[in-house]
Amino acid sequence: MAITEDQPIVVGVDGSEPSLRAVDWAADEASLRGVPLRVVFASLWERYEGARLAEELEESSERVRAGDIVETAARRARRRRADVRISTDVLPEEPEY
Repeated sequence: MAITEDQPIVVGVDGSEPSLRAVDWAADEASLRGVPLRVVFASLWERYEGARLAEELEESSERVRAGDIVETAARRARRRRADVRISTDVLPEEPEY
């Protein structure tokens, strides 16, 4: 299936280093294809504990809210690819694998 201009590249994040590397890849792909990037956190749990994300936020390793996770990931993508239109979403659903 070809990606069209109105279909974003979607990347799921959980605050882990591998998910942040996925954000880097997704930002590069979105820039290459000229499409938006959608950063999504999906979980039935309200909070996530992520040491890597806490380090990126320069905060203690207390619980980090899902909104913080997607916003941090979006900032990372913006620093990497300023030309990409980025949206974020927190979904109260189980992530799809």
